[in-house]
Amino acid sequence: MSVTVAIPTTLERPTVRTTVESALAAATSCGPYAEVLVVVNGTPPSPDPLAHLGSPQVRVVRSARRSAPAARNAALSAALHDTVLFTDDDCRLPATWCTDLATALVAPGEVAVAAPVRAEGPGPLLAYMNYQRLFDAPPDGAGGVGYVVTANCGLRRDRLPLGMRFDDAHFNNAAEDADFGIRLRAAGRTIRWLAGAPPVAHRLSGAVEEISRRWLRYGRAHVRLYTRKRHPGTALGGVRRWYAAMCDEPESIHRCFSELSDPALREAFTTYDLILGASFLIGYLEELGNEWGRPLITVDHDKLTAGWERAAMSQDALASSAARATPGGAPDYRRFGVAPGERLRVPEWYGDLLRNHASLRRHGNGDGESDGDGNDTAYERDLAAFMRSPYPAATPAPTAEELHRAWAACPGGAPRDTDEADAVLRGAGQCFREGGRVLEAYLLGRRLPGSRA
Repeated sequence: MSVTVAIPTTLERPTVRTTVESALAAATSCGPYAEVLVVVNGTPPSPDPLAHLGSPQVRVVRSARRSAPAARNAALSAALHDTVLFTDDDCRLPATWCTDLATALVAPGEVAVAAPVRAEGPGPLLAYMNYQRLFDAPPDGAGGVGYVVTANCGLRRDRLPLGMRFDDAHFNNAAEDADFGIRLRAAGRTIRWLAGAPPVAHRLSGAVEEISRRWLRYGRAHVRLYTRKRHPGTALGGVRRWYAAMCDEPESIHRCFSELSDPALREAFTTYDLILGASFLIGYLEELGNEWGRPLITVDHDKLTAGWERAAMSQDALASSAARATPGGAPDYRRFGVAPGERLRVPEWYGDLLRNHASLRRHGNGDGESDGDGNDTAYERDLAAFMRSPYPAATPAPTAEELHRAWAACPGGAPRDTDEADAVLRGAGQCFREGGRVLEAYLLGRRLPGSRA
């Protein structure tokens, strides 16, 4: 079979050459006519990291505009073959990657496929990200996925709706793949999930600064899915009140990873969950204020990042100690029972960081002054009106009871590991991270037949 592997890149990441080499190795299994198409966008650095690759199957095209979605569109136009497989320039591809995706796209009617992505690199922060399946495309509730993640997806160019391309006007380096997939499904196409395919390795440093800034970018881009594209279900209702509660109400948090047996790992994963959750919401609120024309939040990013780093370093030390104390030298990240334990309280440092370095603007006139009514009611009403969708609401998510029934139907009353848990939650129409959150909150308040309580 003939495929084009498309890799947009600025050639700035040190991983790009090994990404292209792994793509070439995977493409070779699809025959001599398979190609690796590298789309260099922006001004490339010197020297060229792709020099002397020595393969006629690697083709490089250049685009002056620095834009990931524009580079993907250039790949769709320049590809020699209709089966186009996308990955990013910081990924490492398994040997069977091209064959796995291309074979699935041979089936009649298949237009797009997506497969798992796992973070690769040092440190327990990346273990947390893999545990939560943070890079996997979310389920659509019908066995497929809601959108593609371009680190690991494949398209049939000849089966795309007429004119379907990545939106390079409203997006630059985040959420353009989500927008593409949502529009593809709105056009009546499905996106198949290849659960059994070996995951692509997304190579990251494991540094909290890199990850938290990535989640800030995701939060900003998520706003545009609604404000600029009006995709149903993409607006976060009550987001300002939600963030205010994170800053000011030191209640028990909604996710404490009580299924993990080691308390150090539970605390570390909880800390990472808090950091990434806040980073996403801060990015969301910043961009939402820009779109609305009324600032919502004041952020000192440097001081906030320094605080995240201090918190993560202390948790990394705890998690590393837990790893050394575990037989075999590695913590059991795969275990996923549902034994509810006590919730962990939001640590004081967390609220202090948010209040001091990422504070909400009050009363909505843009300069921090009161609007005269002594509360935020009018402001929240105006913001809610700005975010009101003219489209029908998204399909309701499964209830906690539905998730628990699917969970308890596993042999032994619960999944044996995270892979089985992911399959159960996807089968019930919920992604792993949100399903685990809902299920944990449900089980913490109840002891039910089938739960390991």
